[in-house]
Amino acid sequence: MKLALTFDDGPSQWTPAVLDLLREHDARATFFLIGARVQERPDAVRQIAAEGHEVGSHTMTHPRLTEIGDEDVRREILDGAHAVAEVLGERPSLFRAPGFHADDRVLAIVAELELDPVFADVDPQDWRPGMDSHRIFGHSFVGCRHGAIIDLHDGYPPPPTRSREDCTPTVEALNHLLPVLVAEGYELVTVSELRAG
Repeated sequence: MKLALTFDDGPSQWTPAVLDLLREHDARATFFLIGARVQERPDAVRQIAAEGHEVGSHTMTHPRLTEIGDEDVRREILDGAHAVAEVLGERPSLFRAPGFHADDRVLAIVAELELDPVFADVDPQDWRPGMDSHRIFGHSFVGCRHGAIIDLHDGYPPPPTRSREDCTPTVEALNHLLPVLVAEGYELVTVSELRAG
């Protein structure tokens, strides 16, 4: 059984703790990084890639793409991907729209830019203020099944997006979730590995 853990809105001060836990449990994950955060923490981006994880783009500044014009959508997507490419030397092939807000118009632009959109099957909404580690764990685990993509957060977006500003509960939930998933027989892989079968 294969399962893909994904992390949005990093890199951040919590990313190293997430990487430590993934390493401890021989798990691979996919990180959808905000370009502005990539520029702030390029070493964390290099560490993500060096440890065998996959990097995808999550725009430059995390806007709601369905509420901005075509050229702004293109700029956000391209600038976010370019920020990753400047650090890792290659442009990511995967893209996740902030908040999964991607209608037919946005998805057409993503396709035009030759990026592969990624959504999620399990959305524990760990970004919400007040979500504690027990609720994050519960919401994550209940949706687990072979082939599922789980959406978690190792960072938070820049203003004006409203979100929690402490990812500690997600790290705590992950500390409990990973050994349980391994014990249940799941192989934790990247999105591309999951899609390859």
